[in-house]
Parts: sequence; C-alpha cells; structure tokens
Amino acid sequence: MRWRWLLIPIVVLPLGWLLFTGFSLDPRAVASPLIGQPAPAWTYTTLDGEELSSADLAGRPYVVNFWASWCAPCVEEHPVLSAAWDQHSDDLAMIGVLYSDSRDNAESFLDRYGRAGYPTVVDESGALAIDFGVVGPPETFFVDADGIVREKQTGPLTAESMDRHLASIGIGR
Repeated sequence: MRWRWLLIPIVVLPLGWLLFTGFSLDPRAVASPLIGQPAPAWTYTTLDGEELSSADLAGRPYVVNFWASWCAPCVEEHPVLSAAWDQHSDDLAMIGVLYSDSRDNAESFLDRYGRAGYPTVVDESGALAIDFGVVGPPETFFVDADGIVREKQTGPLTAESMDRHLASIGIGR
C-alpha cells in the first residue's frame, strides 16, 4: 500500500518536467539534416510547362518553398514571398514546389492570391518533398550560391523571418 505513494513522484515529476521543457521549445524550429549540406538535385516541369532544374540555379542563392492550395498558412505567407521576390529578384532565385496538390488547384490559388512572378514546379510523385524531408506545407529552404542549404523555415514566413533567412544566404542587410 505504501509503494503507491512512490508512484506519484516517479510519474508526476518526469511528466511535469517534460511538459515544462516542451512548452519552451519553438515549434517552428524543426531540425533538418540538410542544413550545411548540398541541396538535392532535381529537374521538374513548371506550371507554365517549362523544364527547370537545380542546375539552372547554380551560382546564385535561391529559396525553395513547398506549398499547396489547400494550405491556409500558405495563403498567409504568399504576400511575404511575393514581396521578397519583388525586392530581390535580381540577386535571388525563388522556386515554389507544389506539394500534394493538382495543377488546377494551384492555378486557381495563384489567380486568387496573385502570381508572384517566380516559377512553381510540380512534384507529382512527392520525390522532391521526400528528398528535402518535407513533412507538410509550408516549408521553405534557403540555399546559398554554392548550393548549400543554410536555413529552413517550417510554417509560414513573416517579413522578419524572411529577412533573417535571406541574410543567411547573402541577400539583403
């Protein structure tokens, strides 16, 4: 009967510690094994029917944004991506990757929220998302001019986070 009282501190203290430390973590700070590694190589077709590959981006920094028309946070970050493209398109490549979605839905999204001017490739098989380790949209990767992944943002970008991530690949600031 006395041993039951020992169960309370054995169970409650570790559980309390886990909850306390868990609440202090940033849910957007999801580690990626790609940070500091070469970005995956790829070749896909854009919504416009053009072929685009990572080799076409060689020598300049670029941003890869995985998005979908059904993704509410993607609507939230779309103006941030558009503004960054407008401001830095001379020095930066930006690529959208359609994630688990149809071309028609993507076209409707872009008609509704605006075409940012940078291409979107269609990852029908999901292979590129797997290569980048994407769990779900929006996820954005920042690649420097040497082709090394420097930053990853899980969840929608804000103007502040975009500026910070772009600085990590030599854009702005």
